[in-house]
Amino acid sequence: MQLKVLLVKDSPERSELLKQSVQTFGHNVVAEVSMDSDLVVSAGQHHPDLLLVDSDSLGDVLLSRLHDLSQHRPLPVVLFTEDDNRRIIKKAVRAGVSAYIVDGLDQHRIGTIMDVAVARFHEGERLRKELNETRASLSERKAVERAKAILMKQRCCDEPEAYHALRKMAMDKNLRIGQVAENVIAVAELLN
Repeated sequence: MQLKVLLVKDSPERSELLKQSVQTFGHNVVAEVSMDSDLVVSAGQHHPDLLLVDSDSLGDVLLSRLHDLSQHRPLPVVLFTEDDNRRIIKKAVRAGVSAYIVDGLDQHRIGTIMDVAVARFHEGERLRKELNETRASLSERKAVERAKAILMKQRCCDEPEAYHALRKMAMDKNLRIGQVAENVIAVAELLN
């Protein structure tokens, strides 16, 4: 699969080596930007599949821009640097860096590093999606339980009857049972 790569460069000599290596592995460098560029805007303009950063040392400004990118336009980030400071490495990972390579600008490894970073990124995205779905499901279950309790109290009925009433309302209105439960809770709060 050919990747579209956005290259963020610090050193022109090393960046040229990176660009040639990326192209050697059959990928396309869609743009080269400087360290002080707005990465969210650059990613929005060029729609890269991967961000490749070459920086001697990482400053808080670059880490902040990488964090903004991960919040607004998440994509795999490979960072080549000379900085092996553990505190900076932790900050970089929290900012969304998929691969942090220190003193590893070996042309023969760049393709593999990019492939691993993309795979790791997609696995992380899959896990985030699964976590969000699980949280939503749990929240919906809590709402259903709370709505059942409200119906049981107001209608003087048992739990199966309350659940049946919620389910019937959901089917009649073509809504998820969680949406109906939230509506029941909202009306109960409004009336109390």
